[in-house]
Amino acid sequence: MVRRARGFTLIELMIVVAIIAILAAIALPAYSNYRIRAAETACLSEAKAYANDALVQLYQEETPAAPTLGACATLSGGSAIGDDVAATPRTPGSRAITCAMDSTGSHGQASCRYN
Repeated sequence: MVRRARGFTLIELMIVVAIIAILAAIALPAYSNYRIRAAETACLSEAKAYANDALVQLYQEETPAAPTLGACATLSGGSAIGDDVAATPRTPGSRAITCAMDSTGSHGQASCRYN
């Protein structure tokens, strides 16, 4: 009576594990960079929205409201035209953001950039 082997050999299982390890080694750094860029972009968007809102309020001779923090760890400035808004993103983001409040941006909007 001939008996047939069933299942995978140890070599086959080791090859599959090695392939999964190689794919994980490629994917994890890309995912980490994606998280950093996402945190910085979200904070940039929040800072620009606050700067534009503060600029409108200042042109209407009103006092801008205090910023509500979401994607940014800190958000300050914008109390006068010419007073730049400074922001720092939450972790894992690291690049600081500055929004110029001098209405030199496009169509009178604040222009923001990474430092």
